[in-house]
Amino acid sequence: MKILKALILLTVLFKTVIGGVETSTKGLHVYGRNILNENGELVMLRGANRPGTEYCCVQYAKIFDGPHDQAQVDEMRKWKMNAVRVPLNEDCWLGVHAPETEYFGASYRKALEDYIKQYTDSNMAVIIDLHWASENGKLATQQIPMPNNGNSLLFWEDVARTFKDNSRVLFDLYNEPYPYGNSWANPDAWQCWKNGTDCGTLGYEASGMQQMIDAIRSTGSTNIILLSGIQYATSFTMFLDYQPTDPAKQMGVALHSYDFNYCRSRGCWDTYLKPVYSLFPMVATETGQKDCLHDFLSDFINYCDSNDIHYLAWSWLTGECGIPSLIEDYEGNPSNFGVGLKRHLSDLAKGVTPYYTDTFEIYNDKLTHWADDWSSATRIINSTTQVYSGKYSIEWLPSASKSLHFMCWSCIKPKIHKSVDFYANGGSKGGQDMDIDLLKLNPDGTNTILHTYKLSQLLGGKVVPKSEWVKVVLDLTTLPKDEEYDGFWLKSDTSQPSMYVDEITIQAIHEPPTQIPDSQWEEQNGDSSIGSIITVNLILFIFTLLSLLL
Repeated sequence: MKILKALILLTVLFKTVIGGVETSTKGLHVYGRNILNENGELVMLRGANRPGTEYCCVQYAKIFDGPHDQAQVDEMRKWKMNAVRVPLNEDCWLGVHAPETEYFGASYRKALEDYIKQYTDSNMAVIIDLHWASENGKLATQQIPMPNNGNSLLFWEDVARTFKDNSRVLFDLYNEPYPYGNSWANPDAWQCWKNGTDCGTLGYEASGMQQMIDAIRSTGSTNIILLSGIQYATSFTMFLDYQPTDPAKQMGVALHSYDFNYCRSRGCWDTYLKPVYSLFPMVATETGQKDCLHDFLSDFINYCDSNDIHYLAWSWLTGECGIPSLIEDYEGNPSNFGVGLKRHLSDLAKGVTPYYTDTFEIYNDKLTHWADDWSSATRIINSTTQVYSGKYSIEWLPSASKSLHFMCWSCIKPKIHKSVDFYANGGSKGGQDMDIDLLKLNPDGTNTILHTYKLSQLLGGKVVPKSEWVKVVLDLTTLPKDEEYDGFWLKSDTSQPSMYVDEITIQAIHEPPTQIPDSQWEEQNGDSSIGSIITVNLILFIFTLLSLLL
């Protein structure tokens, strides 16, 4: 009897540990603010964009940009991805505004159907995205502000009919709406976004999100639909006022989050995204940065994990940093940017909490995503005249009532931060002294000074020395724990000589253990294949078998 029970238990264990530990992506559906599978299990979509199918068919006489076989699917799965976003071209799918070819029209549709099936057969969710639409009669060769009110609807009707029986497929209605230009909170833009009316001077008739939802649901499709916000999918300022109606109640939102966006730090995300992701599933269908680093990416996806936001990085494509590219080659070797995502997903797959620290930099060779430069003083953000570390520092000219101002949304918090640190250099003359003010941003865009410090007091009664770097530490430990500050400025009452500032850091009270460098992590984790995981789990399986039988 003992052996029989052991065999039954081990059969279950074997299937779980070796036969497939990943959560199924079949039967994806919206439940509240979450996405569940057919078993009612929570599914978090994490993956990458695979560009090419939106532009190759109209620019390079082909369908795909780079390899597109099962080996590529397997490489993405080795990174622990369970989702991919596939951007499409409206005209290439419908076969209009250009002759049918082996890469346009029916051949394009067949190739994409087979391509998407590769992913879904491998237990990966696929987000189909209308990336390029036509300006009613013109071949779709670029991104336009809104989809059109003709073929964009036909596109979604046909796509929905094609994939309505594949519950691993989601529909991202339009890549990056931007009616009324770069508008952040314009009611007219939101009206156009929802209904396709009063769209200003587009030059063509637009289709709104409501019309496209209706087109999809008219086919009987119940696939999840994702809606991108305005201002290139970054703004959800009035989404709750203008949200369309989905009769299937299978609607989520699609966000694009890059280090160059207006809203790119935790305080801003809390302010503008939280009201929406508290009610709807939110998928960051694009995220990344263009400087070959991954500081922003790591910070953003850590925020996503903490708030049940799904995310797909841009992009699984080789090339320069500015794309940005996750990979150096199609063998799946990560770029310096990509290693941030690969490492993060690897930790999650192992049940390990990815590294995160509440310490952050406002300036270190660049103004980071944490802060905006709201300075009124004359300054050079990338000066090479006096540098404490790295390549650059900030050179600025103190003058009466002009400030060196770093605005960051509620980023300085005495309950988790102990100090504001930076280095100062008086330049060729020295002798500077001024106020350092901790600020609270008002609704009208002005600032209230909550606490003031004299720079000389922080330097032990001395002014900033000539041609010498000194460390400035603004102690936060004595401030009220319930206060939060939207940044700080340095402001002088008089004109003073130019000076330099470098390495501006907000220090956390508690620091996690130091993370090993990316290069060392890559050496230790280069083979992240499923086979290597099974080898480890096989050892656990044998050990459990022996313990039960003895």
